[in-house]
Amino acid sequence: MRITTYLGLLLGLACIALAAWANGGEASLFAHRGALLLVLGGTFAAATLASSRRTALHALSAASRLFVTPTLSPWQVSVALVDLARKARAGGLDTLDPESLSLDDPFLLKGLGLVIDGVEPERLAELLRIESEILSERRVQAERLFQLMGRVALLLGAAGTLLALMQLPAGASSQLLASTLGSAILGLLLAGLLFMPLAGKVRTLDRSEQLVRDQVVTGLLAVRLGQNPDYVAESLAVFAQKNG
Repeated sequence: MRITTYLGLLLGLACIALAAWANGGEASLFAHRGALLLVLGGTFAAATLASSRRTALHALSAASRLFVTPTLSPWQVSVALVDLARKARAGGLDTLDPESLSLDDPFLLKGLGLVIDGVEPERLAELLRIESEILSERRVQAERLFQLMGRVALLLGAAGTLLALMQLPAGASSQLLASTLGSAILGLLLAGLLFMPLAGKVRTLDRSEQLVRDQVVTGLLAVRLGQNPDYVAESLAVFAQKNG
């Protein structure tokens, strides 16, 4: 997922560079300092005003997942869960140790702790479902914040251009008229190449994480019930196909 995120950003920057080159190498419309201050600064100010500290942290967490922190693959999760199933089948739930897990995933660790504590399967599934819904709601909040920032960038870009046009003297040259478009262009670029795509990417991230969490729930229930590791592996393989 990170590969496509970086690739999209690089392609967007390349398009901007090509557009500047086609304009005779003039990039002032894309990087006007006043427009940058109004649109980018105003967008982050509006996002701060409209959201809570917790929502901002959720957005930062989602951005971190997209750009920095690697996400778990269904294959990694399947290997870890099948290994837990083998250990539980051979020696019982008491032989399971969260510290022996190769995956540092809070959801998996919390679920494994419930399994070790002997929580009944029905209650285990219910608790993990609630936890999954809470985690998904955090991604939804991040998506909404990025959508808001995209809309605000468009509005501030248009507002900046209107203000600049109002200050132009009568009979202004075409070059001077073009210079007033900096805010609108910057707002369009930020909305179309950053904030709106980020919102869509967070939605995709949420769906991928939900599928992995469903895989974790299925695997942990199988471990709790002491099912055959080979059967567990076959059951979890379906999730890898869905996420592929």
